[in-house]
Amino acid sequence: MKKTFLILCVALSLLACTQNAYKISGEVTDNSLDSTYVYLSERVNREWIKLDSTLIVNGKFVLNGKVDSVKVAYLKLQPKRNKDNSESYPFILEPGDIAAHVDSAGTIVITGTAQNDVLNKYTIEINALRTKADELYNRINGDGNTPLSTAQKDTLDAGLKVFENETKKIEKEYALQNVNKMVGTHIFMTSFYDYTVEEKEALFARMNTKTKAIPRIAELIAATEVEKKTSKGQPYIDFSMTAPDGSTVKLSDYVGKTDYLLVDFWASWCPDCVASFPGLTAFYTRNKGTKFDIVGVSLDDDKDRWIRGIAKHKLTWHHLSDLQKWSSEGAKLYAVNAIPATVLIDKNGKIAGRNLELKEIQELLNQIVTK
Repeated sequence: MKKTFLILCVALSLLACTQNAYKISGEVTDNSLDSTYVYLSERVNREWIKLDSTLIVNGKFVLNGKVDSVKVAYLKLQPKRNKDNSESYPFILEPGDIAAHVDSAGTIVITGTAQNDVLNKYTIEINALRTKADELYNRINGDGNTPLSTAQKDTLDAGLKVFENETKKIEKEYALQNVNKMVGTHIFMTSFYDYTVEEKEALFARMNTKTKAIPRIAELIAATEVEKKTSKGQPYIDFSMTAPDGSTVKLSDYVGKTDYLLVDFWASWCPDCVASFPGLTAFYTRNKGTKFDIVGVSLDDDKDRWIRGIAKHKLTWHHLSDLQKWSSEGAKLYAVNAIPATVLIDKNGKIAGRNLELKEIQELLNQIVTK
């Protein structure tokens, strides 16, 4: 009897190990990547944690391991000599046989398990839309030699908006269809900034207790409650920070001085923020005065880098920071979980909108002129 019980325990133990085991088998078409490393990592609290690594040998690599719970992980190639870094490719680390294919451009496609197949399908659909959107964006910006007419730009802008809306629709559909799976959680966590408060609350209502307990999801649920307090129509919330000259300044020092005040959350290390500056600078030049002003709230944690960023990008509006990065008081008060992010405050101290397009703000400013 004891012997039978022992055999059963061993069998169950082996079954548990097998059920938790994963195998990532990779094929690499670029011969120049032979004898270079592939890294397996995860990201916790915005910090990278290395899980494993292996060499590519004769166009192949294998990573084996066990996973106690399904999680989002990343595969990354060793940077080539002419590159400072390589892109990290997210996938769902779950038990089973996972296949990774690396093409000649270094792009990694990951399939093989149920959730990774869903994520791959989603990625294909999103990338197809983004490619078309990029083509339109490049046509809008042109080459500088053949400027577009206003009518041509408006037509291209309308087309770009269609692709943006379709992208948001697909993001939300996949998140909703896979709401209590890690793939759905991942898609939501990478696209939540496109959701309204109502859309986020509707998704949260579909989540089970286990999903809501995921640390990042719990953060977003709490942040959405804060966001409701700083949504359109709500009174702004004041805070104080340090200006570049070292003086302490309050947000209230600027609210009410102009018809509208745009609070722009940014950081010198944020590429999307930097990409927004040319358009924002041009907009500010056209509209600054009694109608409009900007306060930049930086999520930098290095004063020198913050001040250099202001000078480098010629950001001539007001600036504040407490140099606390994501722990910034202003970011917490306004539920800022991704940057760039903006909050528009009217002359009476009411929030007129969050993350509005410059075109929408311009329409509000134009209405002042017609009064």
